Amino acid sequence: MTPELDSLANGFPWLVFYLLAVTAIFLVGLVLYVKLTPHKEFALAAEGNMAAAIHLSSLIVALSLPLAACLIHKVSILDVVIWGSVSVALQLFLFRLTDMIFRGIPQLIEKDVAAPVLVLGAFKLAGSIILAFAIAG
Repeated sequence: MTPELDSLANGFPWLVFYLLAVTAIFLVGLVLYVKLTPHKEFALAAEGNMAAAIHLSSLIVALSLPLAACLIHKVSILDVVIWGSVSVALQLFLFRLTDMIFRGIPQLIEKDVAAPVLVLGAFKLAGSIILAFAIAG
């Protein structure tokens, strides 16, 4: 085999393991956040509620950024699981804090008022970018 194919054969199984690990952490974080919110964002977005779609979309991207950063300097699967779990816990705390600062957003999401939800989503994304860079070092 060529060195390129050897590299693929050796690295591909690890790629799958890392992707499965961060996907599981991502899904746990997403489920926890959705359970903590007073409204049903997936259902509202499916019904065409643009405010819910904006908030849910920003949340999905925001959760993925620090998890991606955990993969930059990975040492092992356990390392990624630990740092990924810590990053999701920190994010859920920061998201909750942001939600408390921007009181009344759940009602605005249910009423499909998109402008303040877009600002809220930007704050969540900004916090996630900062967290991702802090993790990546």
